[in-house]
Amino acid sequence: MSLTPPQLTALRSLLDRIIPADDFPGALTAGTDTYVLRHLLGDCTEEAHALLLGLTQLDAETVACHGAHQTFATLLPTQQDALLADLAAARPMTPWPPQLPAAPWFHRLVELAHEGFYADPANGGNRDAASWGMLGYAPRTTPERAAP
Repeated sequence: MSLTPPQLTALRSLLDRIIPADDFPGALTAGTDTYVLRHLLGDCTEEAHALLLGLTQLDAETVACHGAHQTFATLLPTQQDALLADLAAARPMTPWPPQLPAAPWFHRLVELAHEGFYADPANGGNRDAASWGMLGYAPRTTPERAAP
């Protein structure tokens, strides 16, 4: 299974709104999209179809709210936030498939974004341990040994 270019654009824009940059890197700078893509195309293949369908539905939702020439990625951040708040509150403008309710879909992507942003960098996200630095966490480089 693979993402279409519009799905990939929607995913990256969505992740950037879930964890936007401020004084610290946001989701994209920290490589959260890499983590989520690996998860969707690897460990999470059973739910990947529904999550990818939701990205397409996100753009359909955008068209219903903002007009035919819009995609989620082209909206202003405040418009994106308002649309996502409606989805999170289970108030979509368009009918979502029964097996893919809007609120659980969005909450699952929020969960994946957080996993990728705060995970061990070896898992594909948290590039340069960006979120760990934000939290002041410094992992040990060598394990401590108990005294004999």
